[in-house]
Amino acid sequence: MKDGFALSGKLKIYFDNAATTPPMNHEGLNNEGSHYESSYEFGNPSSPHRLGISAERAMNSARAEFSEILDCEQSELIFTSSGTESNNLAILGFALANKRSNLRIFTEPWEHPSIIEPIRFAEELGIAEGLVAPLEKRPGNLPGLVVISHVSHETGDINDVSRIAAALKQENKQTFVFVDGAQGFCKENVDLSNVDMYSFSGHKIHGASGFGGLFSRVRLVPFMRGGSQENGMRAGTENVSALLQTAHAAKILHAGQDEARARVSAVKAVLLSIKDELPDCLENAMSENVSPYILNMSFLGIKGETLVHLLSEKGIYASMGAACRSRKKQKSLLEMMGYNHERAQSAVRFSFSHLNTVQEASMAKEIIVKHVTQLRKILGGR
Repeated sequence: MKDGFALSGKLKIYFDNAATTPPMNHEGLNNEGSHYESSYEFGNPSSPHRLGISAERAMNSARAEFSEILDCEQSELIFTSSGTESNNLAILGFALANKRSNLRIFTEPWEHPSIIEPIRFAEELGIAEGLVAPLEKRPGNLPGLVVISHVSHETGDINDVSRIAAALKQENKQTFVFVDGAQGFCKENVDLSNVDMYSFSGHKIHGASGFGGLFSRVRLVPFMRGGSQENGMRAGTENVSALLQTAHAAKILHAGQDEARARVSAVKAVLLSIKDELPDCLENAMSENVSPYILNMSFLGIKGETLVHLLSEKGIYASMGAACRSRKKQKSLLEMMGYNHERAQSAVRFSFSHLNTVQEASMAKEIIVKHVTQLRKILGGR
C-alpha cells in the first residue's frame, strides 16, 4: 500500500480501524492470496450433496483455525453474524440459562453498547439484575456474570483478562466471566484458562462484515430458533464465505502479531508526539497498559466533532469513539470514566492497523497541528 493511498486522486489516510478495517482481500491492500478454500465453491453446509459437503468441510477447516488461535476446543466455538450478536448471545443466553438463580450481571459503564443494552434488556425481561459500576467498586464475593473488555474500544486500555477472571473466581467460585474481545482478538495475546466466554468480530481484523464468533464453555440458551446449526446454538445458514475470509485474515494477523504490533506502535508514536508541538493536547487513557492500535486524544478548545469533520475533508479519517454511539445524545464514555466535559467533548479517537505507515502518520500529524492551531485562533481559544 502506498503511503497515504489515494482515492479518486485525493489523499486518504484511514485511522478509524477500531470502527471497521479494510477487508484483507481488498484490491491493492495486499497480495496474500485468496480467502476461499480451493475446494469450496458455494453451498449450504447443511445440504447432503457435494457442494454442501465441501462447504461444511471448508467451515470445519476454518473452525479449526479459530480454535488454534484461541487455544480452545472446536466444540466451544459458535459462529454468529457479528460481534454484537455474539455479545447478545453471551449475555442473554447466559441469563436465560440461569433465570431461576437470581442472576446478577456486572459491567462497567463505559463498555460498548452491545454489552450495556443486552444487560438492560435482560433486566426488562426480569431474568437478571444489572449492576453497572467501575470494577473496583463491585461488591466483593458477589456471584454472577462479570462482563469486561479485552481492550477498551474508546481508549485502548488493555485488561489482563485471565488475571482479572482468576481473581474474581477466587473471591467467589460462582462468578463467571465474559470478555468482549472485538478490539483485542488477533492483536493482543489472550489466555482463556479462567475466562468462560470470549467474543470476536470479523470486520475488526480485516475479515468480513456479517461474521462474528463466540467462545463459550458454559451453558447458554439460544434466542434464535429455526434450525440446528452451530450445535443448536444459532439457527440460520452459516455465512461460509464471510467465515472463510475472516479465518484467512485471522491466520495471517495471528502469525504476524508481533511484527504488526511493532509497526503500529511506531505509527501511534508519531501521532502521540503531537502533544510535544501543541499545548493543551492530552492523551486519554485509564492506565499505562494501552493498545498501540488505539489513541484517544483531546484537543482542548475545539470540539472533537468539528475536528473529525475537518480532517475528513482533508482525507484523514478518524472518529469521536464507538460508531454505535456516535449519534446518541447521552453522556460520553470519557465523562463516565471521570474526564471533565471539555476534555471529553474535545476528544478524537485515532485507531490503526498494520496497513498504516509512519509516513501516513507524519502527514496526518502535520495537517492536524496546522488545522488545530488555525481553529483555535478562529475560535479565540488557546
